[in-house]
Amino acid sequence: MNILLKDIDNENWEKCISLTTDKEGQHFIIEEFVASNAVSIAQSKIQDGWITKAIYDDEIMVGFAMYGFSYEDNLYEICRIMIDHKYQGKGYGKVALGKVIEEMKNFHDCHEIFISFEPDNLIGKRLYESFNFKDTGEIIEDELLYSLKL
Repeated sequence: MNILLKDIDNENWEKCISLTTDKEGQHFIIEEFVASNAVSIAQSKIQDGWITKAIYDDEIMVGFAMYGFSYEDNLYEICRIMIDHKYQGKGYGKVALGKVIEEMKNFHDCHEIFISFEPDNLIGKRLYESFNFKDTGEIIEDELLYSLKL
């Protein structure tokens, strides 16, 4: 496994928006636990602070991440991270999350990273807790808010 984070560009954006977490391969604006990649890319173009990356295993795109500074909430956040349904359960999410955290550690004034998720997303919860994200006790838009102190 050789996980890389690559910019979304003219060569890969269509592949990126075709990724889905839906087991049937169907696409929705809001999927089970995450907004679609198309919505995320659009959001990153109209709101400052967001970085979007395709997650690759060598040359195969397996997922998507959106992270950066939320000006709306005044904090650093991993806003979205998803692995396409065909590649779930193979450890890609764990390695990709580690890569995103490493990139965010290099942000000038990032001392804490936040992530929110739906309470039913038990796989995500276990993953985030494995990186020492802690429950803040806050709920934002019906999602649990966790933080990782750097």
